[in-house]
Amino acid sequence: MLKYIPLVLILGIFAGNGFAQNALPIGTWRSHLPYQSGERVTQSNSEIFYSTPFSIMALDKEELSTRFITSIQGLSNTGIRTIKYNRGSETLIIVYNNSVIDLYRNENGEVITLNQIKNFLNIPGDKTINNIFVLNDSTVYLAASYGISALNVRSAEFSFSTFMNTNVNDVAQFGGYLYAATDVGIYRIASSDNLRENFERWEYLDEDEGFPADYSSHAFTVFDDRLFLDLDNEIHYLDEQNRPVSFFQEEDAGLELVYLSSEGTYHMLAGYRCDSGNCGSPKAYFLRPDGTGDRLSGGCIGYPYYAMEDEQGRVWFGDGFRFFRRTFSAGDPNCVQWTINSPYSEQNWDMEIQDGKLWVAAGAVDQTLSNRFLDHGFFSFSEGQWETYNRWTRAEMRGENQDPNTPEGRADDLFDILSIAISPTNGAVYAGSFFEGIMEVSPEDELTLYNEKNTPLQTTNSTSGTVRIGGLTFDDNGTLWVTNHSAQNGRSLLSLDSEGNWESYGQVCNQTVLFDIEVDIFGNKWAVIGDSQAGVLVFNENNPDDPTDDQCRAISANNSNLPTNTVNCLAPDLDGNVWVGTNDGVVIFECGSIVFDPELCTGTLKVVERDGNTAYLLETENVKAIAVDGANRKWVGTSNGLFLLSPDGEEELAYFTTSNSPLFDNEIQSLAIDQETGEVFIGTAKGIISYQSDAVEANQFHRPNILVYPNPVRPEYQGPIAIKGLARDAVVKITDINGKMVYETNARGGQAIWDGRDYNGRRANTGVYLVFSSSNPFNIGFGNPDSAVAKILFVN
Repeated sequence: MLKYIPLVLILGIFAGNGFAQNALPIGTWRSHLPYQSGERVTQSNSEIFYSTPFSIMALDKEELSTRFITSIQGLSNTGIRTIKYNRGSETLIIVYNNSVIDLYRNENGEVITLNQIKNFLNIPGDKTINNIFVLNDSTVYLAASYGISALNVRSAEFSFSTFMNTNVNDVAQFGGYLYAATDVGIYRIASSDNLRENFERWEYLDEDEGFPADYSSHAFTVFDDRLFLDLDNEIHYLDEQNRPVSFFQEEDAGLELVYLSSEGTYHMLAGYRCDSGNCGSPKAYFLRPDGTGDRLSGGCIGYPYYAMEDEQGRVWFGDGFRFFRRTFSAGDPNCVQWTINSPYSEQNWDMEIQDGKLWVAAGAVDQTLSNRFLDHGFFSFSEGQWETYNRWTRAEMRGENQDPNTPEGRADDLFDILSIAISPTNGAVYAGSFFEGIMEVSPEDELTLYNEKNTPLQTTNSTSGTVRIGGLTFDDNGTLWVTNHSAQNGRSLLSLDSEGNWESYGQVCNQTVLFDIEVDIFGNKWAVIGDSQAGVLVFNENNPDDPTDDQCRAISANNSNLPTNTVNCLAPDLDGNVWVGTNDGVVIFECGSIVFDPELCTGTLKVVERDGNTAYLLETENVKAIAVDGANRKWVGTSNGLFLLSPDGEEELAYFTTSNSPLFDNEIQSLAIDQETGEVFIGTAKGIISYQSDAVEANQFHRPNILVYPNPVRPEYQGPIAIKGLARDAVVKITDINGKMVYETNARGGQAIWDGRDYNGRRANTGVYLVFSSSNPFNIGFGNPDSAVAKILFVN
């Protein structure tokens, strides 16, 4: 980690460090993906690899230490379907749901992405890859919905593909034949045949070879120098005449064989599950060469995908239910279940940060704005640790009836947490459920539920009687503002002051279908309207003791420049303007106190230039989230990636997508910025990732303890040099010790960035450089200018 060293100020005194330290260097990323379970599992000589739907976790076999492989390390996609390790080439083969394949070179971290199957137009319909068979240190076979492909993992080239007109569940090569297990039976061809891609040359194994007349097959494995397979879920092996011999049959006829594996020294493993819902619980077995064996630990079996034995006899399970799972031996009845400290899930409807602590609301609604009944709750992230609040971790999240095992007990759980707000006065956190009210987390971590029984909050008009919270926010006075979606008494806007007093408001322009709410610097409350009649509600209570002076306005496409009434998000900026994100771009309301005048306040559709053409700002983008950083720049999340715009929106400063960045998905759902450090948390449809930006919050004047990092700047460091604690948008000049100007810039919020080069692009010579910073005249008006001086030591 880079070391922060205080700068010398005008008085020549080294100030103390009062800043939060950046978690990562400027311009870099870090992932915040859930590691709560491992669906697929494979192994190298020294590591166990688990796949989640979003990334890879590698576990050292001896130390049990972990490392993670994500898009930041070069993975091309999320949505992992299966994995397999090729020990000979030290390559982890990662197959995605979209048929893209990554070859991860474990020795050096290189990732080679293969798009051929996904992009091959001659493969009709589905191109799902179901399984991988490792033949040797270079060749693997892929069993796919279209047939079989042979891939050389060393050269990253396909040698042949066979299109079989049926789904291939598994593939194996043994005893001079290449076998394909399909939904309609088993096919084979001589492995020496030079025309294996010609399906007409393949032989179907039927009654003449001792197979049933009509059957399906799902899995192969080579164990005890025999090829094992299933015929209609009954396990067989091939004898010396390549005829099937019955070996093991599961008693529950409704269970289907999911996998066979024989990666360890001692046993073959077989896993069964039921996908139809009309059969018993899933099971898994360990089997010896003589056919004896027993069931694997039932505690490790939830929704099995795969299991394998390692060299020590431990069994590692790939399972679709929560937890990573293993046993110390095949016969061990005790299952070790664990998770990695990480987000509970990938969900992130709303995010908020205060005092360096991130809070995430992990609920959702569907396209009709109805409940999805997600019980993921909400979670926090601070100093590298995640903490989860949901029905599984806190009984209070189960509502008043806390029975976890009955429908009645679940009926009042706090499903679908859509909003988070943090008190600026005492740090209490409020989480809004779109089903059962508000949960308060006190600074002492005590939970209190607010609903229709102990507050003016109202249930909906529907027969369900749920208390739907659409949005939460605080104003500068420490008052919590609440949108009570579809409150049956029509009073869908409420407040809770710092003394614990509730108030509900009736003059809200007959708008009750309210979601996200924000407060601008003028005290106006802006709320998203969730129906088609209008887009945004603006409200001001003015004198709280006089309900007759309340003001409201419903802004719609008919009375403003809103291009549509489908509004997704709101963000007041540092100048008091409110940015409104819609399905068709952004509208900026620069109205201040005249916001309630429909003639004067209609909103601005910025005309900008992009790719040589003029258009309204982001007019073709579905804008889902907007956040304002310390430099008043706008981070805009859309369905097509993340934009960074200049303070006025007229310049596109950056555009991040999955194609040019580690973003997990182009669908951006939420944004939050740690204003102290500049770290931008980006909630995508497939999880949270953060980016260290170069702007931090600032005041009108310089802080007393200016900071530069790194300092000294050593020869091996080639990154940006940050000067932090400046007045907002300060004018910064850097000179050598003789006063010669080297660089000039403006702070981005409270932080200036220098690349260590002069105006000619030459790296600074060894020596001491002076930083002169003065407050920006635009921000101080007629006030006295504020300044600071600092030193940077360059070593080359």
